[in-house]
Amino acid sequence: MAKKKKKGVSVLSLVLVLVMIVGAALAFTGLFLDWTTSKTNVVIGSVESNATLQDWAEMHDSAVKLDGEVKYFVVTNMFAWIAAAAVAVAAVLFILKLVIRLKLLSTLGGIAGIVGLLCAVLAIVFTILMGNEYAVGNETIGNSVAPAIGCYLLTVGGVLGGAAAIGGAVKS
Repeated sequence: MAKKKKKGVSVLSLVLVLVMIVGAALAFTGLFLDWTTSKTNVVIGSVESNATLQDWAEMHDSAVKLDGEVKYFVVTNMFAWIAAAAVAVAAVLFILKLVIRLKLLSTLGGIAGIVGLLCAVLAIVFTILMGNEYAVGNETIGNSVAPAIGCYLLTVGGVLGGAAAIGGAVKS
């Protein structure tokens, strides 16, 4: 007997696409929230401040004008944006795959998921390196820089969306 092809969309496919959409939303939200938090110990106590990726970009531009740079900022920024874009592309490709039913779209979505997952992990790694480099440069005043909510959201969104895209590609 010949197998009949199923018509319609499976529940697993819908769940995977939903997780990819949520991952993309988390990743893009993270890009615009506080990326790092810093604590500076001064004589009268400690001062905490937060910086977004845009704040880091402005610090980097100011440093470049003075013949310097914020180490690891360029790669941090690059990996952050690539991670968010890759997870969004994976979600779009899987939605198209559900409509068009072309296996190539699933494969391309899986590749985008791998890129999103890896770039999200690399973004947080380079954020930590950037923060450590920035803190070392100011260690006389006791400065420490750590990832903040935006960095964590991007990482969670990239890992969730990327893993769902990989799962969708393997399932297909």
